[in-house]
Amino acid sequence: MMGCRTEVVARRHGMSPKTLREWVRQYRDEVGDIMERKKQEQKQILEAAANYEELKKQYEEALKLIGHLQLENNILRDMVKKKYPDYKSR
Repeated sequence: MMGCRTEVVARRHGMSPKTLREWVRQYRDEVGDIMERKKQEQKQILEAAANYEELKKQYEEALKLIGHLQLENNILRDMVKKKYPDYKSR
């Protein structure tokens, strides 16, 4: 019934055009509020997802850095052991 005049639809169903207009207005108000809340929730979800992806990327970079530092530390320990065989490390 999209695009039909309110009066035509109301008469077709045996009701007052004023009543139908009021119902339509109430429906739009209610649905508008619900849709606005859903849009806000969707926006928050998208922001959280973007934040999650950024945190995931930072975490992966931190893991790589930790791995490089551990490797460098092991290499330096091996070099110290070779140069000073009697050195006791913790």
